[in-house]
Amino acid sequence: MYEQRIKHLEEAHRALDKQVDTLEKTGLFEDLKLEQLKKERLLLRDKLAILKHKQDNFETNQLLKQGFEE
Repeated sequence: MYEQRIKHLEEAHRALDKQVDTLEKTGLFEDLKLEQLKKERLLLRDKLAILKHKQDNFETNQLLKQGFEE
């Protein structure tokens, strides 16, 4: 149910990881810009955790429903 959204957020998180790592390695960045990217990355991680939790709950509920229908 949430698979596509999770996949999209994971890709966005990886892209931000790469961008942050590159900036930190080169040392060519503005502190504010790096701080904003890191906050965005944390926000994505939080959204991912919430969606994965919802997905787990959805799957668990589906399994429970199947068990009661049998």
